[in-house]
Amino acid sequence: MISKPDLVLTLSQLEREGNEEAHKYLLSLYKKDTDMISIVKYVNSVRPIEISKFYEKLRKSYNEKHSDLYINIVKEVDDVDSVLTTLSSYVLQALIFSKKIEDKETFFKNSRLSEATEVLNNYFLTYDLTGCVKVLSLIKADIKLFEYIKNSTDR
Repeated sequence: MISKPDLVLTLSQLEREGNEEAHKYLLSLYKKDTDMISIVKYVNSVRPIEISKFYEKLRKSYNEKHSDLYINIVKEVDDVDSVLTTLSSYVLQALIFSKKIEDKETFFKNSRLSEATEVLNNYFLTYDLTGCVKVLSLIKADIKLFEYIKNSTDR
């Protein structure tokens, strides 16, 4: 999920560029009962978020029968080999996708690459798969969130 500071930065940039609606969303970020999904949806509709594009690419590759990575993430694989190869493949695909991105730091943070490599490294030291499964679950939730945002019609 995209962090509040990243949303503040993006909304501020949009506001400076003359997008009046961005101010409304910027103010709503500071409310206690903020609807983060509507804010992310708005930002993604005005300035597509790179992580959203990446998740769409994963889905498209699966639909075109080029890759099983997407389905392995969303179906929550549970055997050791599948978890490790799915998470490793995810890291590799994110790195490949990042070649054409200017703001790699934000993309890496939003794609949870640090978390993924950390739990993979921990597995190779301790053989504890728990962290890998948790990170894959978080990535799945992120993918599902962006699919929901893309498929919802209200703004």
